[in-house]
Amino acid sequence: MRDGELTLGVSMNLQQKLSIATLLEAIGVDVIEVGYPGRYDKDFQEIFDISKVIKNSVICGLASSSQTEIISVAEAIKPAKKGRINIFTPVNTKLKEQTLVEINNSVALAKTYCEDVQWNAFDATRTEPDFLCKAIEVAINSGATTITIPDSLGLAKPENFLQLLKTIFHRVSNIDKAIVAVHCHDDLGMALDNSIVGLTCGVRQVECSINGLGARKGNADLEKVVKQIPTKYQNNIDTSLISQASKLVTQITGITKN
Repeated sequence: MRDGELTLGVSMNLQQKLSIATLLEAIGVDVIEVGYPGRYDKDFQEIFDISKVIKNSVICGLASSSQTEIISVAEAIKPAKKGRINIFTPVNTKLKEQTLVEINNSVALAKTYCEDVQWNAFDATRTEPDFLCKAIEVAINSGATTITIPDSLGLAKPENFLQLLKTIFHRVSNIDKAIVAVHCHDDLGMALDNSIVGLTCGVRQVECSINGLGARKGNADLEKVVKQIPTKYQNNIDTSLISQASKLVTQITGITKN
Protein backbone atom coordinates (compact mmCIF):
# COMPACT_ATOMS: atom_id res chain seq x y z
CA MET A 1 0.00 0.00 0.00
CA ARG A 2 2.87 2.39 0.69
CA ASP A 3 4.28 1.86 -2.79
CA GLY A 4 0.82 2.02 -4.30
CA GLU A 5 0.38 5.57 -3.01
CA LEU A 6 3.56 6.59 -4.85
CA THR A 7 1.65 6.05 -8.09
CA LEU A 8 0.83 9.38 -9.70
CA GLY A 9 -2.65 10.52 -8.67
CA VAL A 10 -3.25 7.74 -6.13
CA SER A 11 -4.24 8.37 -2.53
CA MET A 12 -6.04 5.99 -0.20
CA ASN A 13 -7.91 6.68 3.01
CA LEU A 14 -8.04 4.52 6.13
CA GLN A 15 -11.15 2.55 5.19
CA GLN A 16 -9.76 1.80 1.73
CA LYS A 17 -6.44 0.65 3.14
CA LEU A 18 -8.20 -1.42 5.77
CA SER A 19 -10.28 -3.18 3.12
CA ILE A 20 -7.15 -3.95 1.11
CA ALA A 21 -5.19 -5.11 4.17
CA THR A 22 -8.01 -7.44 5.24
CA LEU A 23 -8.06 -9.01 1.79
CA LEU A 24 -4.26 -9.29 1.67
CA GLU A 25 -4.35 -11.13 4.99
CA ALA A 26 -7.00 -13.51 3.60
CA ILE A 27 -4.81 -14.10 0.53
CA GLY A 28 -1.95 -15.14 2.80
CA VAL A 29 0.44 -12.23 2.30
CA ASP A 30 3.13 -12.49 4.99
CA VAL A 31 4.02 -8.81 5.36
CA ILE A 32 1.87 -5.75 4.61
CA GLU A 33 3.71 -2.43 4.37
CA VAL A 34 1.02 0.14 5.13
CA GLY A 35 2.84 3.47 4.96
CA TYR A 36 5.60 5.89 5.87
CA PRO A 37 4.46 7.56 9.12
CA GLY A 38 7.58 9.70 9.58
CA ARG A 39 6.82 11.53 6.33
CA TYR A 40 3.03 11.39 6.05
CA ASP A 41 0.87 12.13 9.09
CA LYS A 42 -2.09 10.18 7.79
CA ASP A 43 0.05 7.05 7.46
CA PHE A 44 0.66 6.97 11.21
CA GLN A 45 -3.02 6.67 12.02
CA GLU A 46 -3.56 4.17 9.22
CA ILE A 47 -0.80 1.89 10.49
CA PHE A 48 -2.04 2.25 14.08
CA ASP A 49 -5.65 1.42 13.24
CA ILE A 50 -4.86 -1.41 10.80
CA SER A 51 -2.52 -2.92 13.42
CA LYS A 52 -5.55 -3.39 15.68
CA VAL A 53 -7.38 -5.47 13.08
CA ILE A 54 -4.81 -7.61 11.25
CA LYS A 55 -3.67 -10.65 13.25
CA ASN A 56 -1.92 -13.06 10.88
CA SER A 57 0.12 -10.81 8.59
CA VAL A 58 3.04 -8.68 9.80
CA ILE A 59 2.19 -4.95 9.76
CA CYS A 60 5.15 -2.93 8.55
CA GLY A 61 6.01 0.76 8.40
CA LEU A 62 8.86 2.46 6.55
CA ALA A 63 11.47 4.77 8.08
CA SER A 64 14.73 6.37 7.05
CA SER A 65 17.70 6.13 9.42
CA SER A 66 16.27 9.13 11.30
CA GLN A 67 15.63 8.51 14.99
CA THR A 68 12.35 10.43 14.79
CA GLU A 69 11.08 8.35 11.87
CA ILE A 70 12.05 5.05 13.51
CA ILE A 71 10.24 5.98 16.71
CA SER A 72 7.22 7.03 14.65
CA VAL A 73 6.96 3.54 13.14
CA ALA A 74 7.52 1.94 16.54
CA GLU A 75 4.63 3.93 18.00
CA ALA A 76 2.38 3.24 15.00
CA ILE A 77 2.80 -0.56 15.16
CA LYS A 78 2.30 -0.80 18.93
CA PRO A 79 -1.16 -2.43 18.64
CA ALA A 80 0.09 -5.00 16.09
CA LYS A 81 0.19 -8.66 17.03
CA LYS A 82 3.14 -8.87 14.61
CA GLY A 83 4.89 -5.61 13.70
CA ARG A 84 7.96 -4.68 11.70
CA ILE A 85 10.14 -1.59 11.26
CA ASN A 86 11.61 -1.29 7.75
CA ILE A 87 14.60 1.07 7.59
CA PHE A 88 16.14 2.28 4.35
CA THR A 89 19.64 3.74 4.02
CA PRO A 90 21.13 5.10 0.77
CA VAL A 91 24.31 3.08 0.16
CA ASN A 92 25.47 4.54 -3.16
CA THR A 93 27.58 7.13 -1.35
CA LYS A 94 31.13 8.38 -0.83
CA LEU A 95 30.49 8.79 2.91
CA LYS A 96 31.17 5.15 3.63
CA GLU A 97 32.24 5.19 7.28
CA GLN A 98 29.51 7.65 8.20
CA THR A 99 26.94 5.45 6.45
CA LEU A 100 28.07 2.32 8.31
CA VAL A 101 27.69 4.14 11.62
CA GLU A 102 24.25 5.34 10.52
CA ILE A 103 23.21 1.78 9.65
CA ASN A 104 24.42 0.42 12.96
CA ASN A 105 22.78 3.13 15.04
CA SER A 106 19.44 3.08 13.23
CA VAL A 107 19.02 -0.70 13.22
CA ALA A 108 20.12 -0.97 16.85
CA LEU A 109 17.62 1.73 17.83
CA ALA A 110 14.79 0.00 15.96
CA LYS A 111 15.72 -3.27 17.66
CA THR A 112 15.04 -1.72 21.07
CA TYR A 113 11.43 -1.19 20.00
CA CYS A 114 10.76 -4.22 17.79
CA GLU A 115 12.35 -7.64 17.35
CA ASP A 116 11.41 -7.74 13.66
CA VAL A 117 13.65 -5.20 11.91
CA GLN A 118 14.15 -5.00 8.16
CA TRP A 119 17.00 -3.06 6.58
CA ASN A 120 16.81 -1.85 2.99
CA ALA A 121 20.00 -1.09 1.00
CA PHE A 122 18.59 1.77 -1.07
CA ASP A 123 20.13 1.99 -4.57
CA ALA A 124 21.95 -1.32 -4.05
CA THR A 125 22.32 -2.11 -7.75
CA ARG A 126 24.43 1.01 -8.34
CA THR A 127 26.57 0.58 -5.23
CA GLU A 128 30.15 -0.70 -5.08
CA PRO A 129 29.76 -4.42 -4.22
CA ASP A 130 32.49 -4.43 -1.56
CA PHE A 131 30.79 -1.65 0.36
CA LEU A 132 27.32 -3.10 -0.16
CA CYS A 133 28.45 -6.40 1.37
CA LYS A 134 30.02 -4.58 4.32
CA ALA A 135 26.85 -2.53 4.87
CA ILE A 136 24.71 -5.69 4.87
CA GLU A 137 27.07 -7.34 7.36
CA VAL A 138 26.81 -4.34 9.69
CA ALA A 139 23.00 -4.28 9.42
CA ILE A 140 22.73 -7.95 10.36
CA ASN A 141 25.21 -7.59 13.23
CA SER A 142 23.14 -4.66 14.47
CA GLY A 143 19.97 -6.77 14.60
CA ALA A 144 18.31 -6.74 11.18
CA THR A 145 16.45 -9.99 10.54
CA THR A 146 15.47 -9.19 6.93
CA ILE A 147 17.75 -7.58 4.35
CA THR A 148 16.24 -6.05 1.22
CA ILE A 149 18.26 -5.70 -1.97
CA PRO A 150 16.24 -3.29 -4.12
CA ASP A 151 16.56 -2.28 -7.74
CA SER A 152 15.49 1.17 -6.60
CA LEU A 153 15.52 2.87 -10.00
CA GLY A 154 14.46 -0.16 -12.05
CA LEU A 155 17.63 -0.13 -14.14
CA ALA A 156 19.06 -3.61 -13.48
CA LYS A 157 18.99 -6.46 -15.97
CA PRO A 158 18.18 -9.93 -14.59
CA GLU A 159 21.62 -11.39 -15.31
CA ASN A 160 23.33 -8.50 -13.53
CA PHE A 161 20.90 -8.54 -10.63
CA LEU A 162 21.43 -12.27 -10.19
CA GLN A 163 25.20 -11.82 -10.16
CA LEU A 164 24.90 -9.14 -7.49
CA LEU A 165 22.74 -11.39 -5.34
CA LYS A 166 25.16 -14.29 -5.76
CA THR A 167 28.00 -12.01 -4.68
CA ILE A 168 26.08 -11.05 -1.55
CA PHE A 169 25.30 -14.65 -0.61
CA HIS A 170 28.92 -15.65 -1.24
CA ARG A 171 30.70 -12.77 0.48
CA VAL A 172 28.54 -11.62 3.41
CA SER A 173 29.74 -13.84 6.23
CA ASN A 174 26.56 -13.60 8.35
CA ILE A 175 24.00 -13.66 5.53
CA ASP A 176 22.57 -16.91 6.89
CA LYS A 177 21.27 -15.00 9.92
CA ALA A 178 18.77 -12.98 7.88
CA ILE A 179 16.08 -13.46 5.27
CA VAL A 180 17.09 -11.82 1.98
CA ALA A 181 14.38 -9.91 0.11
CA VAL A 182 14.19 -8.17 -3.27
CA HIS A 183 12.21 -5.07 -4.18
CA CYS A 184 12.15 -4.37 -7.91
CA HIS A 185 10.85 -1.46 -9.97
CA ASP A 186 9.61 -1.76 -13.54
CA ASP A 187 11.25 1.20 -15.32
CA LEU A 188 12.83 -1.13 -17.91
CA GLY A 189 10.08 -3.76 -17.70
CA MET A 190 12.30 -6.10 -15.65
CA ALA A 191 10.61 -6.00 -12.24
CA LEU A 192 9.04 -9.44 -12.55
CA ASP A 193 12.14 -11.15 -13.95
CA ASN A 194 14.40 -9.53 -11.36
CA SER A 195 12.03 -10.55 -8.57
CA ILE A 196 11.98 -14.20 -9.59
CA VAL A 197 15.63 -14.67 -10.52
CA GLY A 198 16.79 -14.22 -6.94
CA LEU A 199 14.87 -17.29 -5.77
CA THR A 200 17.49 -19.45 -7.47
CA CYS A 201 20.26 -18.25 -5.17
CA GLY A 202 18.59 -17.85 -1.79
CA VAL A 203 16.10 -14.96 -1.84
CA ARG A 204 13.07 -15.78 0.32
CA GLN A 205 10.99 -12.60 0.29
CA VAL A 206 9.65 -10.88 -2.82
CA GLU A 207 8.22 -7.40 -2.32
CA CYS A 208 5.49 -6.53 -4.82
CA SER A 209 2.16 -4.73 -5.12
CA ILE A 210 -1.38 -5.34 -6.26
CA ASN A 211 -1.69 -4.43 -9.97
CA GLY A 212 2.01 -3.53 -10.01
CA LEU A 213 1.35 -0.05 -8.62
CA GLY A 214 4.27 2.06 -7.44
CA ALA A 215 6.59 4.95 -8.19
CA ARG A 216 7.24 5.83 -11.86
CA LYS A 217 6.39 2.65 -13.83
CA GLY A 218 5.52 0.65 -10.75
CA ASN A 219 6.66 -2.44 -8.88
CA ALA A 220 6.46 -6.14 -9.60
CA ASP A 221 2.82 -7.25 -9.75
CA LEU A 222 1.72 -9.69 -7.02
CA GLU A 223 -0.37 -11.89 -9.31
CA LYS A 224 2.40 -12.22 -11.89
CA VAL A 225 4.99 -12.96 -9.19
CA VAL A 226 2.84 -15.72 -7.68
CA LYS A 227 2.29 -17.30 -11.10
CA GLN A 228 6.02 -17.25 -11.86
CA ILE A 229 7.24 -18.74 -8.57
CA PRO A 230 8.35 -22.33 -9.27
CA THR A 231 6.24 -24.96 -7.52
CA LYS A 232 9.24 -26.21 -5.53
CA TYR A 233 9.16 -22.94 -3.55
CA GLN A 234 6.32 -23.15 -1.06
CA ASN A 235 4.05 -20.19 -0.38
CA ASN A 236 0.74 -19.75 1.41
CA ILE A 237 -0.96 -17.57 -1.19
CA ASP A 238 -4.63 -18.24 -1.92
CA THR A 239 -4.60 -17.49 -5.64
CA SER A 240 -8.40 -17.59 -5.87
CA LEU A 241 -8.61 -14.22 -4.10
CA ILE A 242 -5.99 -12.31 -6.11
CA SER A 243 -8.37 -11.25 -8.88
CA GLN A 244 -10.74 -9.93 -6.21
CA ALA A 245 -7.89 -7.87 -4.75
CA SER A 246 -7.00 -6.58 -8.20
CA LYS A 247 -10.58 -5.43 -8.81
CA LEU A 248 -10.76 -3.78 -5.38
CA VAL A 249 -7.55 -1.81 -5.95
CA THR A 250 -8.74 -0.76 -9.42
CA GLN A 251 -12.00 0.43 -7.90
CA ILE A 252 -10.15 2.43 -5.22
CA THR A 253 -7.42 3.93 -7.42
CA GLY A 254 -9.18 4.21 -10.75
CA ILE A 255 -6.16 2.58 -12.39
CA THR A 256 -6.72 -0.54 -14.47
CA LYS A 257 -4.14 -3.30 -14.30
CA ASN A 258 -1.87 -3.54 -17.36
